[in-house]
This record gives sequence, C-alpha cells and structure tokens, in this order.
Amino acid sequence: MFPGIAPSLRVLALLSALVLPAAARAEDDAPRAATAAEPSAEVGSAQVARMVQVLDSQLPTARLWYWGWSGFYGAVIIGETVLNGTSSGGARVSADVNVVTSVFGLFSTLLLPPPVLFDWEPVGRMPEATPEQRAAKSAAIRALFAREVAKERFYHSVWNHIIGLAVNAGVCAYMYWGLHIGGRALLNLFAGSLVWEANVFTSPNASLHLSAELEKTSSLQLQLVPMALGPSGAGLGMVGHF
Repeated sequence: MFPGIAPSLRVLALLSALVLPAAARAEDDAPRAATAAEPSAEVGSAQVARMVQVLDSQLPTARLWYWGWSGFYGAVIIGETVLNGTSSGGARVSADVNVVTSVFGLFSTLLLPPPVLFDWEPVGRMPEATPEQRAAKSAAIRALFAREVAKERFYHSVWNHIIGLAVNAGVCAYMYWGLHIGGRALLNLFAGSLVWEANVFTSPNASLHLSAELEKTSSLQLQLVPMALGPSGAGLGMVGHF
C-alpha cells in the first residue's frame, strides 16, 4: 500500500538517533542540578513553596502542549496516509516522507513528555504529617523541579534549534537528491522548520525561569564587616559578590 515508505524509514531512524539520545541526556543531568547547593531551612522552605506554585500552575500548560501536539502529529499522519492512497507521483512520495517524520514527532512527544505532566500529582499527594514525611516530600519536589528544569533548558537551548534545522535540512536533502522532488523538498524544509520552532515556542518554560531567578538570588552573598570611620568611631560595611 505504501511503496515509498520503506526508504523513508531510514529518515525515521536518523531522526531518532539524532534527537532522542540528546533529550534523554538532558534529563539525566537533573540530579546534579538538584544537589548543587543546600540552602538554610527557612530559605529552602520558601524555595520549595515557590517550586510547588510553579509546578502546580504549569501542569495545565504541560497537558495542553502534550495532548495538543500529539493530536496535531496524529492528524498529520492520518491526512498524509489518505493523501498517499489517493495521489501519485511527487505528491505520493512527499506524503510517504511526511508520514514518517510525523510518526517521529508523535513518538518523541509521547516518549519524552514534560516531567511535571505525569509526576507532579503523585508528588503533590505525598503525606506530610510528620517531619520525615515533609522532608521526603520536599526532596521529591526538588527532584521533580530539577528534572523539569533540565528538560526545559535543553528544549529551549540553541542546540535544540540547531538540531531542528539539521533534521529538516537532512530531510530536505533526502527528498531533493534522493527522491528528486526539489520543489516539495524546499516546501518541506520551510514547513518542517516552522513546526519545529512552534513546538519549541509553545513548550512549558516556567520552571526554567524560576530556576534562573533562584540561581541569581542564591549567588548574592552579603555579609557585614567592621569598617573604620576615622576619629568618630567604627561602623559596619557590607561586602559581597554577585
């Protein structure tokens, strides 16, 4: 039924080998971010409270992004499959490629969701009746927040934009030189890049913003030191670094 789909599977394998390991490594870096510094009890409690607020408010956005993009890729797969069965020539070959690249987009979305999407509600339901339970819940919140930040940092990094450009340029080159459909190859490059950037632009990033704010706050170290003020006595000076 799909005479051109087998060669296009090589495109899917290339995309998976390029993108999925990079995204997985980004989440593996999260535990190191979670243990970077231990704030005081009061500061730590305030930080956890802000993390809770951000993660809780981010959950609806993550759901909309996840299911919205999954539905979009599913609709493209269905539409291009119909086009594959009702068209011929360059349109049919282009539909083959679009089915494969949309399958990649769908599975990359399904397999690499925002961590807050499925993990926040179980963490939020953790008991906190005893000091030990509260400490365990606080640690779980910090760990989830760190994973979410790592995911967002990679997703909104320049590297993800470069990967998107490389992926779409690779698909374009395959269509142009391998399948000999130059006009559709350039159209795919434009449309694919637009979809990639829209996916990145709409992905959640509130945790990343809070993380940057907390890092700026924790990097400010101030202390009072004695300072001579001449014959009138001594006073206090404030020194620190940012």
